[in-house]
Amino acid sequence: MTLNLSADEQAWLEEYSQALRQNYPGEVDGLVVFDAQDSDLFIPDYTVNVVVILKEGSRQTVKEVDALGYDLSALSDAIPFIWVYTKTEWQQRQRKSLLPYKGDGVAVWQPR
Repeated sequence: MTLNLSADEQAWLEEYSQALRQNYPGEVDGLVVFDAQDSDLFIPDYTVNVVVILKEGSRQTVKEVDALGYDLSALSDAIPFIWVYTKTEWQQRQRKSLLPYKGDGVAVWQPR
């Protein structure tokens, strides 16, 4: 699957990925981006859909990771919709087929 991200969306995604690496080193297991048309959800006005998967995490960490993405978009034309799950929560959603997208998504970042 190929995403057609605008320059603003790509710049936001790169900035968000970098901020996650810097602010949450070793805590992020992966990042998945998908097109709105690949979703069963109708989310008007959002231009980029992102799932952040944390290795572990408290509710506070989840809120902070979510807020970080929205804060970075404030000066951009990218309008993200962000889901944040722990790895355990994500695996449960996968087993129950409760993913926010229909296809395979696009893994754009996995930490080393």
